[in-house]
Amino acid sequence: MMENKLTELKEAMDTTTHKGRHFTEFQKNKIRSAVHRPVESKSPNPFIIFIMTTVALCLIGFFVSTELMVKKNGTNNGRSNIVQEGSAIILPGDIPTFVQESDLDTINWDQKATTFGRNMIGNEDKSGIIGADMPSLSGQKWMWHLWDTDATELTVVAYQRDSGTVNAVLNNGESWTIPLGGENNGADVHTPSSVTIPERGEWAFVLYADGKLFDVVVMEIDE
Repeated sequence: MMENKLTELKEAMDTTTHKGRHFTEFQKNKIRSAVHRPVESKSPNPFIIFIMTTVALCLIGFFVSTELMVKKNGTNNGRSNIVQEGSAIILPGDIPTFVQESDLDTINWDQKATTFGRNMIGNEDKSGIIGADMPSLSGQKWMWHLWDTDATELTVVAYQRDSGTVNAVLNNGESWTIPLGGENNGADVHTPSSVTIPERGEWAFVLYADGKLFDVVVMEIDE
């Protein structure tokens, strides 16, 4: 039975390209030599290793420094923050460019706002706010008044002393700057706005008239 199958296999191979002898003794010896020869392993090129290592270290350094920078200058859902590191104040990127670190660093917290005129809170004959006599964390309407200026724009930077944060509070926290109107209540220029204060504490409202530091109104907000 086995011999019959072998015979059939030989006949089948003879009808294909396997018929006959295809390898000479010389070819067989070459094949044997190749099979028993050890495989040579090539050492990696030292220059290539140096280049790849350098690139990897540069990428790691880039990602680490980027992450540290994001944490250092982070923002809170689009609202600006100031991070105090020692005595330095770092201003966020979206605050108006004319605002300087020194403007906030040199605030006189002992110079509190006073009440004058028609229930105005502020610094008499300089700046006053109607509606700030009962400040609250809920949205309010304030009317800002400035004396001795013909400025057309008011910028308000609200700085919280304890947390070291700065916020845009005008138009319920959406704006840094609003236009100023004409005379009102004895002031040379004025403007109304909606105001939202995000947290309790001692606040300094740093006022800029047409991009120039004008006045600072310091008050306590605890309701």
